[in-house]
Amino acid sequence: MKFSIFNFKFSILSYDVLIVALLCLTVPLFFYKLGQSSLVSWDEAWYAEIAGNIVKTGDFLHLTFNGGSYTDHPPFGFWLIALSFKLFGINEFWARFAPALIGFLGVITTYFLGRELFSKSVGFLSALALTSSPWFLYRSRSGNLDSILTTFFILTVLFALKASKNKHFLMPFSLSLVALLLTKTLAPLTIIPALIIIFWKNKLKLRDFRNALLLISSLILGWFFSQYFYKSDFFSRYFMIGFPGAEVKTDYLDNLKLAKEYLHNGIGKWFWPGIFGIFAGLFLRQKRFYILSTFFVIFITPFLFSNKGHIWHLIPLHPFMILAFFGFFYVVLEKICKKKIIVSLIIFAIGLYFSLLQMRQIWYQFVDIPAYVSDEAILSREAEKYAQDFYIDGGDFGPSAVFYSGGKHVSKVWEGGLPELFETPKPFVLITHQWRLDKYKIEKKRYKVLKSDRDKILVIKI
Repeated sequence: MKFSIFNFKFSILSYDVLIVALLCLTVPLFFYKLGQSSLVSWDEAWYAEIAGNIVKTGDFLHLTFNGGSYTDHPPFGFWLIALSFKLFGINEFWARFAPALIGFLGVITTYFLGRELFSKSVGFLSALALTSSPWFLYRSRSGNLDSILTTFFILTVLFALKASKNKHFLMPFSLSLVALLLTKTLAPLTIIPALIIIFWKNKLKLRDFRNALLLISSLILGWFFSQYFYKSDFFSRYFMIGFPGAEVKTDYLDNLKLAKEYLHNGIGKWFWPGIFGIFAGLFLRQKRFYILSTFFVIFITPFLFSNKGHIWHLIPLHPFMILAFFGFFYVVLEKICKKKIIVSLIIFAIGLYFSLLQMRQIWYQFVDIPAYVSDEAILSREAEKYAQDFYIDGGDFGPSAVFYSGGKHVSKVWEGGLPELFETPKPFVLITHQWRLDKYKIEKKRYKVLKSDRDKILVIKI
């Protein structure tokens, strides 16, 4: 019995099905205890509230948060989270489900990309190694956009390679590229040089790209201009968010060291092997290594001009570094040893050992951990019961307060503003600390404590 997906042909007893089945054994890494902890304000609760507003308003083009517009990132990732909410309800598990599912599919896609570039054994070991990449897995288990972005980078390169040989893959390639461009701000554009290398000097003619280019341009430009007419400063903000803190006059060496530290901590034991594969592969003068190395260099270059990047921003490099290492190792061993089974066994032993070693650490670090419900979640749920205005004080947990209060508008008390707030005639509920009320000498007769948890309290002005 045979079946096909996007022209990938499978047999029920094929090697590909066996590999995918083996990779499915890593599913607990992505979903076990996924919803047992409260959403973190930045960015989980923030993104969950934005996705929840899509469900509530039905407006999937104009994203909103706390009564204002949100234009930091395009909508595709929020659509996926909103779809989960629409089908299954709004809670922590379904806020994280789409990133976890897409992250797991990224592992499967890495296998097929490795198979396309090198061999099935390289694809399998690269996919397995990716599940042991600490920050790839961590962000896949988080209600964020990084695993979605990473997976569509992998998928777009895979479909581009397939399309360069068979024009029937141009439409799947186009859809994947659109999803990539609509996932995060500016970063997806770094894939363009790698795509140019893939399509350079192949059998496709310019007219073959007509429908694909029409689809890409109409969807992307349509979204861009819909945002511009909605908010006139959209384009300037798009570049500001996508390239934060960029300066010509900056310490490039310090920025490079910071990026190296982030990348090393993010990918773990695969850092030096990945760096070696990226640059050593160039000496083999093969197009497949040019693709991987070009993407790496173009993606990391903006980090030389800014120190505002974060460890999760470099996650899209993880699968390409891992593929470069196993690919280089495989190609060199294949030249030395003509028996492919021996080559596969050698890289299998290395890949399995380091992957399982790192997975074991990850499991106890952030998978099999105790449940945790935050104090802001507990107090904000209580605040939802009251019709009064909702304020927070003494912490940067606005998104959590908005999400767990059921979408109430949340205002943050300005520094030193508690006395002035209590002078206003309008009643309100407030999350604060008892010591802050005491510091500003707010008399106890002016408020009532509704609920307390850990060091925070929810009060109502009397």
